[in-house]
Amino acid sequence: MLVGVGQVTEHASPGANVDDAPTPLDLMTRALRLAERDAGASFPLLSGLDELVAVGSFTWHPGDAAALVADELGLRPRATVVTSTGGNVPQKLINAHARRIAQGEEECVAVVGAEAMHAHARARREERELHWPTNEPSSTSRATDDVDRVPFTDEEYAHGLRLPVQVYPLFENARRFARGWSLNDHRDRLARLWQRFGEVAAANPYAWLRDAPSAATISTPSPTNRMVAYPYTKLLVANLPVDMGAAFIMTSFDYARAKGVAPDRMIFPLAGAEANDHWFVSERPQLDDSPAMRAIWSALQRGGTDVEAIAHLDLYSCFPTVVECAATVLGIDALDPTRVPTVTGGLTFFGGPGNNYVTHSIATMVERLRDDPESRGLVSALGWFSTKHAWGTYAGAPAPGGFSFDNVQDEVDAQPRCTTAVDNGDVVVESYTVTHGRDGAPERLILAARDHAARRIWAHSEDLELARGAETHELIGRRGQVHDGLFYL
Repeated sequence: MLVGVGQVTEHASPGANVDDAPTPLDLMTRALRLAERDAGASFPLLSGLDELVAVGSFTWHPGDAAALVADELGLRPRATVVTSTGGNVPQKLINAHARRIAQGEEECVAVVGAEAMHAHARARREERELHWPTNEPSSTSRATDDVDRVPFTDEEYAHGLRLPVQVYPLFENARRFARGWSLNDHRDRLARLWQRFGEVAAANPYAWLRDAPSAATISTPSPTNRMVAYPYTKLLVANLPVDMGAAFIMTSFDYARAKGVAPDRMIFPLAGAEANDHWFVSERPQLDDSPAMRAIWSALQRGGTDVEAIAHLDLYSCFPTVVECAATVLGIDALDPTRVPTVTGGLTFFGGPGNNYVTHSIATMVERLRDDPESRGLVSALGWFSTKHAWGTYAGAPAPGGFSFDNVQDEVDAQPRCTTAVDNGDVVVESYTVTHGRDGAPERLILAARDHAARRIWAHSEDLELARGAETHELIGRRGQVHDGLFYL
């Protein structure tokens, strides 16, 4: 069960310089101290720590970040662990440690993570060197077992798919076309959904952005809200340059009671499920679908989870398309006025601290469930390009049969795979995006298409007139030609 949570958001003070900015270690130690204090234990809660886990950072890569946190706080965990990459990691850790604790393998585990990407970006702009702490792994430290493969095929990479913001718009536009939304209707729906996320962030003291912009502000390109990759403006994508840390502490019931933790501080993981979608986007038959999400939700339902019983949701929100996809899987409307699908405000407004966002969403979910102890909550998490998925449900009382877990990878692996090809000839556009430069000007049209044999063909164009036209007139479903990787209407 979860007994303590802590969050830190550090905005730069007026007149402060880079030397005054927090390091990831500062943020992690502060968050873990807050988590221990939050538990309200009568005796030192972390004195019997089995494992201290540091969520892998985007910008800080010491040999063992968890050991640095332990040294700073005077802790002596039996083992320190540093995780691999992925926004799914914090929920995956919940799933793993809930099982180990239930099996008597562990009694107390702490998970902590932080990003100081705002400080890192500022130092780069000012051409300043950051002197963040470093160390070497010890004999008791280890990395998690996950080893990621390269996330792109050579063909995907060659056409300009190199970052999430270039991939997720392909899912988004495919979803728009499949649901019959016009370009304008789609733009308005995205803006209304994200306006609601901004309103939640405005009431969250840990959120990075709390100004709650209007739907019109979110959807309209401007000097401060440039188009990044159609249909996403800057206010529709994850906001990475933040300085934030979060932590949670998990224990057995007996350990918590022995340490004097009150029952009203305890929140219980009920069930978890995990799976990866086909690793390469090229292999996925439908760009607007996630068989892994569907298999995970089916597993949770088989275990007794009912969506109508879930009062609090935090659906991973690096981009609107994954919120809509998860909502579709759950059978709910993401725009339902009675249930906003975030407790934090999402990765745009709350902030997107790398792999560690879901540590914040779990911490916030704990706070919501303490305030509403008869309710249940659900957290979804994902990594890479809607590739790696982990979901979990929570409540103020334990599940009658204890924590349940299901890895449904076999179900997903059994799904068909799309055939790809590198060829010239006639194609039909399947989905697309237009990437923009930092000045807001369009740079490249990137598209997925199908040939006469339904094989997926990747192509691109740097014809700016064609690119601009794709942002005002539907391109999906139109016929064109590919020659040497270039697309022509």
